[in-house]
Amino acid sequence: MEGISTRCRRSVLLVFLLVNAICLFGQNAMLVTVYDSTTMQVLSDAIVRVMPLAKNSKIRGEVDASDRRGQVSITFSEPLVLHISYLGYNAIFDTVYSAQSKNYYIKRTASNIEDVVVTGQYNPGSAKASVYDVKVYTEKDFRDKGATNLREALQGSLNIDMAQDAIFGSGISLQGISGEGVKIMVDGVPIVGRIDGKLDVSQINLSNIERVEIVKGPMSAVYGSDAMGGVINLISKTNQNEKYAVNLKGYYESVGQYNVELNGGIHLGKSQLYVAAGRNFFDGFSVVDTARHKDWLPKEQYFANAKYVYSTGKFKVGASLSFFRELLLDRGNLLPNTTYAFDNHSLSYRPQATLFASVPIKDYSQLDLMIAYTGFVRFFNYYKKDLVTLQESLRHDQLQDTSFYHDIVGRGTYTLTARNKKISFQFGADVTQEYTNQTLLSGRKHQMGDYAVFGSVRWKPLPSLDIQPAVRFGYNTLFSSPLIPSINLKYDFARYFNVRAAYGMGYRAPSLYELYFDFHDQSHNLNGDSALQAEKGHSVNLSLGYQQLIRHNHRVKVTATGFFNKINNKIDYILTDATTSPVTYRYGNINQYMTAGGECVVEYAWQRFSASVGFDYIWYYAQVEQPIRSTTTFASPDVTVQVGYKIPKAEIGINVFYKYTGPKLNYSLSNTVETGTRGAFNALDLSLSRNFWKDRIQLTCGAKNLLNITNVGNNGVMAFGHGSSAGNTLVGWGRSYFISLNLHFAK
Repeated sequence: MEGISTRCRRSVLLVFLLVNAICLFGQNAMLVTVYDSTTMQVLSDAIVRVMPLAKNSKIRGEVDASDRRGQVSITFSEPLVLHISYLGYNAIFDTVYSAQSKNYYIKRTASNIEDVVVTGQYNPGSAKASVYDVKVYTEKDFRDKGATNLREALQGSLNIDMAQDAIFGSGISLQGISGEGVKIMVDGVPIVGRIDGKLDVSQINLSNIERVEIVKGPMSAVYGSDAMGGVINLISKTNQNEKYAVNLKGYYESVGQYNVELNGGIHLGKSQLYVAAGRNFFDGFSVVDTARHKDWLPKEQYFANAKYVYSTGKFKVGASLSFFRELLLDRGNLLPNTTYAFDNHSLSYRPQATLFASVPIKDYSQLDLMIAYTGFVRFFNYYKKDLVTLQESLRHDQLQDTSFYHDIVGRGTYTLTARNKKISFQFGADVTQEYTNQTLLSGRKHQMGDYAVFGSVRWKPLPSLDIQPAVRFGYNTLFSSPLIPSINLKYDFARYFNVRAAYGMGYRAPSLYELYFDFHDQSHNLNGDSALQAEKGHSVNLSLGYQQLIRHNHRVKVTATGFFNKINNKIDYILTDATTSPVTYRYGNINQYMTAGGECVVEYAWQRFSASVGFDYIWYYAQVEQPIRSTTTFASPDVTVQVGYKIPKAEIGINVFYKYTGPKLNYSLSNTVETGTRGAFNALDLSLSRNFWKDRIQLTCGAKNLLNITNVGNNGVMAFGHGSSAGNTLVGWGRSYFISLNLHFAK
């Protein structure tokens, strides 16, 4: 009996082991990989929910997130249902009957594609989840406004102000900080070629640009000098669903603007190629058009660009090329008792070439590399033109200006994410070498190098809390660079609320332009100063956001933001001789410059209707110490309203844009601060849009500047270099009507 019992126990043990082996053998591991269906890149942090197919199943559902390779490992023992979701993408379901590993390709939603941002991020991600308060303008925004360049795209935006000069072009300011304090980039590559400290944003074409991302506030720890007031990053197209796509665009505006563009893309396997070329022409504008000279100068622009991307889903490499040419004509009036006039020609070129790569290293780290060349060439020539024979010759009594700017930029970042995803690190290095050779610079040839290393940590002690400190250490070949710290915080609470707080130190070395400039013509007398000191500043930003989807698809979003910026040794114009015509200025350091204020934006959307109302208030403060202390303060409000509605049966989209721009501070610095104001004005635009033939034809028409604003008056002193006539400042070219047509062909 004992032997039988022993045999029975052995048999039971053998059966138990066999059953366990069968169970273990039946529980196979399957690998799920999640891709972006357009870019073919893997998506980390995609949510994968595993649910049993059978109602009486003994296994429990699980939730996991994909790693940096876009992968999730799942134990398979019986048929399952997978639900895969990612913010800004269409969720998908799939029933799995075997343990075979599978790839899933999910598509971005049209309504949320603008939610994905890259500026200042460790990886492309949701704007809502970013520690930075990022404002995004998309192709739809460009189309609704009839915008063809960056000036037109951002005009009328809250807390963004434009300044126009006949020679220097259109400058831009964020939170009251303008000129060299705002860094403008294309795919993270800085654009060079500032004139009078301003980058002419009307020269930045939106061809092949998918969106514009703006971060207001100090970004010096991440992007270095010229980012004290914030950054504007234009993101070029890299996503195309169709294999082939061709777009022919035409634009006409009654003020005398004629634009034409041809662009297209090819998406074959792992390769994508985008090309574009076009011509923009503007005939000029004057309020009283009775002479050759125009307040807004005639211009002709040609542009071409190409971008190639090769992506395996994990590894990405690419290159881009762009070229821009602009001819600006400043025609003089007929001189008394003669048959000739004096004309000025400004011919500018902007070439750019970039190589970039993104390389995953193991599961949780990635290396991003970029090297680029950006250039700016400008020929400013003075001519004497015979209006009878139409012959023209160079004037020998004027110095012809030739300017060459060459920048070599390199950037590398290494990003590491811990396996628990609570902490991430990013380390990097920046190299910028600038060369210039310009007739109007004393000494003509100059160069400056800026080299830096930086690092940041993104810590998530709680799922709802992000803390991101950063630090940058740089070396400038002409100026000593301080250690630049910053810290950003984002906290989500009470389900629908979030708060963002940021502190950053700002730093900006004087440009070669400000150090050595020597420019004199009929409208400007301006000298550089080689003794300039670098600007240093501090900035604090705080924002509170509320966003909720209410019943019946009513969407409400409220954002309130406050900011404070303080800049020591700010570089500005200082009046040195009031007896010359025009009066003579030089670049110089003022003791302190501060801006503070806040803005509030309320957005509402329901079905085919959307509306937003925004209000901001900025307080300005400037102080000089020598020879005696002198200060000035000023406050200015702005209001914006935007309303959109799509007529159901006609499928016509209607958009109305309104902005009240309050009076702005003008000041002149000599021994004291002399103040003035640029007058307030209202702007109102209207556009209608409709698609035809299954969206192959996109038509937009409308009216700009319906209130017919051209110049606004100034009280007291005028800002240096601005104005079409004494006591006035250019703000618009009057009421105009436009029509834009886009023909889209794809396969």
